This record gives sequence, C-alpha cells and structure tokens, in this order.
Amino acid sequence: MPRKRPANGTVQLNVWISIEAKEYLDERFKQEGRHLNEQIEDYIRQDMAVHHGEIVEQQSLPVISEIIETKLRRATAQLRTDLREDMQLEMIEQIKTITRNSDNRLASLIVRAVRDAGIIRRLLYALVAKTHGAAFATEAYEIAREKAGQELASRVTAKKEAD
Repeated sequence: MPRKRPANGTVQLNVWISIEAKEYLDERFKQEGRHLNEQIEDYIRQDMAVHHGEIVEQQSLPVISEIIETKLRRATAQLRTDLREDMQLEMIEQIKTITRNSDNRLASLIVRAVRDAGIIRRLLYALVAKTHGAAFATEAYEIAREKAGQELASRVTAKKEAD
C-alpha cells in the first residue's frame, strides 16, 4: 500500500551525498540545532535565489547599462552646452568691451586727425597767403581739394574693381 503524502505540501527527497558533506550537516545541527531537512531546504532556497538573481541580472543588466549610458550622455551633453554658453557669454562680453574701447580710441584718433588737419590747412593757407598773396592761396587750395577728391574716387573705384 502506498504511503500518503503529508498535508503540509512537502515531498520526500532521497539523495546520496559524500561523507564530508554529511559530517558538515551534522556539525551544523549541533551548532544551530536545525534539523537536516531545514538545512537542506535553506541551501536549496539560497541556490534558487542566487540562480534567479543571476537570471534577473543577465536580463536586466543590459537595460540598466543602457539607461545609465543614456543618462550619462545626456548629462555630458548638458554640461558641454552649459560650458559652451558660459564661455561664449564671457568671451562675448570681453570682445564687446575690447571692441567698445578700440572704437572709442579710433573715434578719438579720427577726431584728433580731422582737427589737426583743419589746423594745418588754416596755417598753410595763412602762410601761402602771406608769402604769395590771398588769390594764389585760394587757387592753390581749390586745386589741392579737387586733386584729393579725384585721388579718393580713384582709390574707391580701384578697390571695387579688385573685389
């Protein structure tokens, strides 16, 4: 007649193990007071957990790795963008300051050159008028003005043709 299974959902397992393994299990029983079946079940549960953990790790590791790489790429891209913007702001401000300063300096030099040219023109006119007469000075001034205008016009035309 077959034996009945216990109602607690357990089954019998008959296995052959080495003497060293059996001695180890007996030592654990003496130390912890846990029966052989409890020890074996714990070892099987631990092995199942490790095995399931390995499977989960193998399945989820690529996904986790991809998520981390994506986040790192985004963070790196954001940092590069922020750095580029910060550098651009600093450089643009410095360039604006330098440009403003050089524009002011250039304007000052142009104003001085125009003023000095006016002074020199008046002094030369007065000198020529005193040495050669006012009519000659006026005529020399008009001729010089026309030639200067022609020279400027020819330079502008030559520059346009070169471009």
